[in-house]
Amino acid sequence: MYRVRIDALTLAATLLLCIASVSAEPRFSFATTPGKLPKDVVPKHYALRIVPAATYDRFDAEALIDIEVARPVRAIVVNAAELSFKSVRLRAGTGDETNLTPSFDPQLETVTLTPAAAPIAPGSYRLGIEYSGKIGKHPQGLYQIAYKEREEGRLVEKLMLATQMEPVQARRLFPGWDEPVFRASFEIVAVIDASLTAVSNMPQSRVELRPDGRKEVSFARSVPMPTYLVGLFVGEMDLLEDSVDGIRLGIHTVKGKRERARYAMEATKELLHYYNDYFGEAYPLVKLDQIALPGGIGGAMENWGAIAYNEGRFLYDPGGDSLRQKQGVYGIIAHEIAHQWFGNLVTMAWWDNLWLNEGFASWMAGKASARFNPRWGTPLRDALWKDQALSEDARRTTHPIQTPVENDARAMDVFDAVTYAKGAAVLRMLEGYLGEDVFRAGVRGYVRAHRFSNTTTADFWHHLSGASRQDIGKLVAGWTEQPGYPVVKVLQRCENGAAVVTLAQERFTLNDPKAPALTWNVPVILADEAGTRRTALLERDPQELRFGRCGAMLANAGDTGYYRSQYDERNFRLLVPALKRLPASDRLRLLSDTFALVQAGRVDATRYLALVENLGAETDRTIWDHVTGSLRFLSDLIDSPGDQAVFDRYVVRLLDTPFASVGWDARPGEPADAALVRRSLIEALGRAGHEAVVREAQSRFAARAGKPIDAAIRPAVLNVVGRYAGEATYEALLQRMRGAIDMTDKWEAQAALRQVRDPSLLRRLMELMLTDELPPSDAVFNLTHIGDDNGRVELGWQFVLEHLPAILAKASPRGRPHVLPDAASAFNDAARADELIALTRLHLDATALYQAEKAADWIRLKASVKTREAPRAIVRAQARPRLD
Repeated sequence: MYRVRIDALTLAATLLLCIASVSAEPRFSFATTPGKLPKDVVPKHYALRIVPAATYDRFDAEALIDIEVARPVRAIVVNAAELSFKSVRLRAGTGDETNLTPSFDPQLETVTLTPAAAPIAPGSYRLGIEYSGKIGKHPQGLYQIAYKEREEGRLVEKLMLATQMEPVQARRLFPGWDEPVFRASFEIVAVIDASLTAVSNMPQSRVELRPDGRKEVSFARSVPMPTYLVGLFVGEMDLLEDSVDGIRLGIHTVKGKRERARYAMEATKELLHYYNDYFGEAYPLVKLDQIALPGGIGGAMENWGAIAYNEGRFLYDPGGDSLRQKQGVYGIIAHEIAHQWFGNLVTMAWWDNLWLNEGFASWMAGKASARFNPRWGTPLRDALWKDQALSEDARRTTHPIQTPVENDARAMDVFDAVTYAKGAAVLRMLEGYLGEDVFRAGVRGYVRAHRFSNTTTADFWHHLSGASRQDIGKLVAGWTEQPGYPVVKVLQRCENGAAVVTLAQERFTLNDPKAPALTWNVPVILADEAGTRRTALLERDPQELRFGRCGAMLANAGDTGYYRSQYDERNFRLLVPALKRLPASDRLRLLSDTFALVQAGRVDATRYLALVENLGAETDRTIWDHVTGSLRFLSDLIDSPGDQAVFDRYVVRLLDTPFASVGWDARPGEPADAALVRRSLIEALGRAGHEAVVREAQSRFAARAGKPIDAAIRPAVLNVVGRYAGEATYEALLQRMRGAIDMTDKWEAQAALRQVRDPSLLRRLMELMLTDELPPSDAVFNLTHIGDDNGRVELGWQFVLEHLPAILAKASPRGRPHVLPDAASAFNDAARADELIALTRLHLDATALYQAEKAADWIRLKASVKTREAPRAIVRAQARPRLD
């Protein structure tokens, strides 16, 4: 039995005290912050008047922008995209007014505003622009959301308006300085139908009825903020109100869904009070609204004082929704409210420091969730997310946490697991090293010093250094400025009954043999079966540690390190039977590291499968999520139908015992996570063709009218049913999608339809996605993920290629680079990677190549693993007719 209690403080201290010095970035300077726009003209205040057309397809608007000109300039350059200017005026403080001529650059998304005569002198001015723009169907700028409500037993089509400005979409609603370093205050006026509700960053200051039956809603002047945080929402909405710490709270839902927002309100009150105390700076606005959108964005957006969520991620019905939904709701609210300080009150200067927003909000969300919901196993779920970062960070296409973003059009490229999950891991390490009190003191100093301003990572290090009296920047910058991480090799030999363990490191990559041979100062905690542990700092040269006796040695005990571990054959054989006795965090880390080593070609697949075969009566949902995902990865490498059937039977044998322990239905006194394990195993067994599971899923689906399917397992049941659907089941799932009035129901029905394997039904589904049946973003997502979900990747790929112009036309500008990569990523043939790159070059511009390269790298990785490991996996499956 491993009896190891990991001291995170000891671990991180060992790491940080010995990190090699690196050349850290400078602290924030407005003048040197990257960006397209000149910094000799800066905005101070925007007054915006937005008048949507009754058809919700366009708007008319006026922007009055107070600016400061620092030196004589020949023109003013602002961001604008898909806006038509009617007039541009520049009024000086003296009252003199000059007309400016706009010159548009669609590629840069800028407009140069030039006077007819002399340069514009330094001073204060008001820039007035009358213009019009488009209201699209994609979450970019101001957009429309189509949804359905049930009124008197019938479905009614509805529309609402919403905004999504991050990272560079505010320029689609108003011309301005659409870069995070340019902070300004905002006063927004919206002219809307009298029956509708409008929500923005600040409270309403005035509502004036107009003779035409509309109303003019004015919002109070905002605090200074970057453009990407501006929010405006218009629609038929219900309101749930409350308050905490003197802050007015509002949650806006579409009609009839207010009661399902009560859990979100309670979570908001708990979190906002906690953050007010933690940051030492009270939430600075008088109100916090949250809007549950019936579509549009897939997740959430931290607009200051007007956070937007997809309702499927935000609403929770205690009587009908699963624990998984409840956990997700709490986590996403914790993340977005944390942004009100890290991101909103203090904003990264440029997108190369996005991790200061997203890494911190991710870390804080995990910290808060674990604090208030200790039984949820949040740290283990965070470890699974960290594993996604470890996977991305080991590939040729990785990047440092702080990575240059030369062009704001590429800002979306860094919204990934490295920025979010690796960033959060670095912060957890720092807090462990400094201690909670010192770390919080540094955070408080940082927030206090830079409130309503911008920063770089160096500013954060500066304040942590002040709180800890150590040069944190010198110690830590390498972990944010250097890509990748090491694998620690653990070699044990016995000398007179004592163990001598040799540790050595090298950079770990999955399929990048030409990666620079970097090294790290790596803290390694080794633990033996007796609970003895040793902490060592592994530098460039190997180290030896001694233990009193030989036996299984576990590295990275407690999973506090950001690295992989690789064991010699004898040590690994000792760890296999000990797996079930390890703490859950160590079980997950051993499984995850071993599978990564299989993908990298350092060990063969039988090592990983030996571990899975020894899981025994594993009950942790996170571990089963990892295992079922890894088994699917191996399954997807097998091309021969006969071999596929062999491996499917093996998967069924692996999962039959744990599934028998949880069964189909909840049992009295079972752990809360049992339902989550049940869902994961039903999905995996159904995919593997477990006949009894498929029959039971079909039976429950057929009986759903009289006995609704348990929400905890409903997504898995629907996916199994969809995978084996005939005509009648396909039509039933289609009607379920068409009749859904909740986003959760829509997502579940669409996911089930993507499982359909019958070629004729599948083609009908894909042709349906080319129509206006679904919002364009949903249609494109379904079309490009069908092949991955149902295994008919060739059929899906060919359909995408046949209809590529139409699909690209449906996709948003920032979604187009993902169309071909998403459709191709399920392939396991290296030739397809080459085809993907060639097609991307042919049909898209250079900004799309990064996403294509990432997908091509993933395809090539799978191709290499297939050649090595698919035969071994089949041999293992054939050699294990029974699993004891």
